[in-house]
Amino acid sequence: MSMNRRTALKALAAAGLLTPSLRVLAAGEDSVTAVLTSDIRGLMPGSGPDIASGTVRQQIYEGLVCWRADGSVAPMLAQSIATSEDGKRYTFVLRDGVHFHNGAPLTAKEVAWTWGRYLDPKGAWAGRATFDGANGIKIVAVRAVDARTVEFELAAPCAAFLSAMARADLDSTGIAHPDSVDGAGDWKQAIGTGPYKLKQWRPKEYVELERFDGYQSRSEPADGLSGQKRPLLARVLLRVVPDASTASAGLRSGALDVYTDVPADLYPTLKGAPGIRTETVQTASVLTIPMQTRDPLLGDVRIRQALSKALDRQQLVQALTENTSIATASLVPTTSKLYGAVQKRGAELDLEGARKLLAQAGYRGQAITLMTSKQNALMSNTAVACQGLWQAAGINVQIEPIEFAAMYDRFYSGRYQMMVWNVTAYLDPIFMFDRFIGDKSKQADRVWDDARARELVHQLFNAGDDATRQKLADSLHELYLEQMPMLVWSSRGQLDASRNRVSGLTGWPGSKPRFWNVSVAGQGA
Repeated sequence: MSMNRRTALKALAAAGLLTPSLRVLAAGEDSVTAVLTSDIRGLMPGSGPDIASGTVRQQIYEGLVCWRADGSVAPMLAQSIATSEDGKRYTFVLRDGVHFHNGAPLTAKEVAWTWGRYLDPKGAWAGRATFDGANGIKIVAVRAVDARTVEFELAAPCAAFLSAMARADLDSTGIAHPDSVDGAGDWKQAIGTGPYKLKQWRPKEYVELERFDGYQSRSEPADGLSGQKRPLLARVLLRVVPDASTASAGLRSGALDVYTDVPADLYPTLKGAPGIRTETVQTASVLTIPMQTRDPLLGDVRIRQALSKALDRQQLVQALTENTSIATASLVPTTSKLYGAVQKRGAELDLEGARKLLAQAGYRGQAITLMTSKQNALMSNTAVACQGLWQAAGINVQIEPIEFAAMYDRFYSGRYQMMVWNVTAYLDPIFMFDRFIGDKSKQADRVWDDARARELVHQLFNAGDDATRQKLADSLHELYLEQMPMLVWSSRGQLDASRNRVSGLTGWPGSKPRFWNVSVAGQGA
């Protein structure tokens, strides 16, 4: 180990980051150490859309298809895809020579087993609602035709089926080996086909990945989650470092190599710092504040619209993101080709209009609780900044900071008035609508419960051309502005930083770092 690296590790130990169990793990010049701002939520693919879990799992698992950077669908484990004349059957021929991390060959049997787990109504897979028929995609059966051929049968044709399979927040509906679960059916391992395999996970401390020497890469140019993936690093160590200042100090010292999604207030301390490379990238993520429309107070659309009109989105972007994000009120991210003239509407500050709506609603200063995360700096700062803006309009908002795990449970059970909720990147924006629109009586985590909105999303799922998709996206935005079921304040720009020794790590609209095709140059920083 070089003197620079050794000195940096001493600094990390002094900062409390280097526990005794990690002293051996920190050595090695063909590895990188990256920051996770929170622990992962589990090993099953698609079991939670949070950034930390997705960052780890996208290195481990691969699906039949995946998203390119522009949201189009590319094959991954599939060699070919055929669709029946009636559009109800999709036949996937698997690539030859692909193996799982335990050495077993990939066959149609494992594909059918994984999807059986996904679609099991007794399970807790987050993506099942996408495939239960609510928006037109209903999987009737998944059949292993032969060792390399698997067939999916749908109840009705749906143009969005392949894109739904590619969803990055579901880890591309990655295929796992049955040895991932124990005798009781609980997920205890992470055995996929990806370029890196799980070596160990110590909850609240770190996740250690190691190169899968048996990895079979595709040959196409790398693009988003598709194409060539070369596991050039022997090891990727992902450290759970919730405190942003500690993570920043670790990166500056050289004890940490990669820190993606750096809080804006710390970015100036890293930009231009010796041995550090910084990058700003626009992502397909939006920053939102869902509102519980069944709440007695927020059930009044005039109050919800007043909350939107009182937000100075441009000021929020400047104060909270160093002008790297883009002020918008649209659920369609600015990176999408569906973001057009209609989507630019509704982001204007209108304090007078907000006050008039509040007066019409008979609002008299009743407190509204805004829930936010203690651990996430941007979410916490968003709550404080919005509280001040609403106060100027005469709206009494009280902040309730809680642990993210508890906040996650509150969101999915619908138990909140308002909540700061930074949405993961959806490269195909129809799934941003799908994420929030639905029947609250059936899905408590749905924010926008409206029959017209549900019908428009259903049509969007079945739209086969860009012009129709654009028209439907426009109609959804206009309806959204009319009903204002939630607040969107920006399309997110992301600030990333890494040591100069790290080569090949690039930001992209999908946000989560990709450690394939990444290497380290020389020793030390």
